[in-house]
Amino acid sequence: MKIFLTMALALLFPSVVFAKADLKIEQSDVRLSHENLIAGDQVRLYASVHNVGDEDVSGYVTFYQGSNLIGASQVISVLANGSAEEVYIDFVVPSSSFNIQAQVEGTDPEDEDPSNNVTITATYHPILDDDRDGIENDADDCPAVADASQIDSDDDGEGDACDSDDDDDGLSDEVEAEIGSNPLMTDTDGDGVEDQSDSFPVDPERVEDQDVVKSTEQNENGIDQETDATVTFKDIISQVAQTIQESTAADGETDDVGAPTELSESEEEVLPIQEIAFSANAVFSYTRDSWNTFTFTLLSPDVDDQQVSWDFGDGVSSTKSVVTHTFHPGSYAVRLTLTDQQGVSSTETAQVLVPFLTLHNPIILVAVLCLSLMLLVALLALCVPFVKQRLKRRSASSQ
Repeated sequence: MKIFLTMALALLFPSVVFAKADLKIEQSDVRLSHENLIAGDQVRLYASVHNVGDEDVSGYVTFYQGSNLIGASQVISVLANGSAEEVYIDFVVPSSSFNIQAQVEGTDPEDEDPSNNVTITATYHPILDDDRDGIENDADDCPAVADASQIDSDDDGEGDACDSDDDDDGLSDEVEAEIGSNPLMTDTDGDGVEDQSDSFPVDPERVEDQDVVKSTEQNENGIDQETDATVTFKDIISQVAQTIQESTAADGETDDVGAPTELSESEEEVLPIQEIAFSANAVFSYTRDSWNTFTFTLLSPDVDDQQVSWDFGDGVSSTKSVVTHTFHPGSYAVRLTLTDQQGVSSTETAQVLVPFLTLHNPIILVAVLCLSLMLLVALLALCVPFVKQRLKRRSASSQ
């Protein structure tokens, strides 16, 4: 009897007996918003769900990267014989190869064919490009600095965008900018001497001439004869120091070792701008050009292959024989290092003070002007009531 009733219903109402709930998702239904995936970028992950049954079905789609859940599940409602349901979620591209799994779950009514409810994409291989310049890290000569040009002037494997010495001549680009030489050329003036060893790197007519002095010696017969002798590095320093110390001692006071007496801060304030000062051993001199600007001058004669290096104590250096430098307020140990052709180095240091509390400092000057203005306003405010009172008294007395 039951079989007969079912057959009758099938003949009379076939859509009721054979109605089926079945959602489907395939590998081609899952896609990413970008074809070229760069590790660390945020992209959008899409999925399309089809209803291949003849009942309207609701549910949700969940995405996974391996076993890791991606975001929250996305609700779907798919009509029978209707268009596919589209869902999406934002996704950060990992730094290693990966697959995406999309799964249809929680269907209502219950899906009668769960075999087509899960799909896995092909393997994606993201690009490792930390600076996002279109060049992968393995091929990028500056992986942390964006530089699509990939210019490497000195072919050292480090691109100009992140190389502190583009021409690899031993002088940093910052120093070359200060002395005016070309940071992309080892010999800016083309005189055959590299910038690092050239005291005049932008003047092809000047390098460093070896200083020669005439000395008189007696030969075997006791007759005086002149001979050429190269002045040594330390001899030059000693000669210059002795000459300047003698001159200073004749014109002014010196300390116990014969070096010029250092000036106190208050004395420096009242000195003329161009007052000259010397390092302890008179190897170099310096003048205050303005409140915080000084000119430093090497006093020893030019010697062949002698290297000059200034360190101003604030992170700035120079290789010039004469250099002007501007400081921020503070106390700085200015260090000069001279290295001769034998590699012997000598260092000389002088302390330079740039006072903060001085009217030469624009900040202090503005502060003083503001305080003066405030004081004037306060005095006026105090005087106004007194003036008004006097005027009232005069008015009353006249009546």
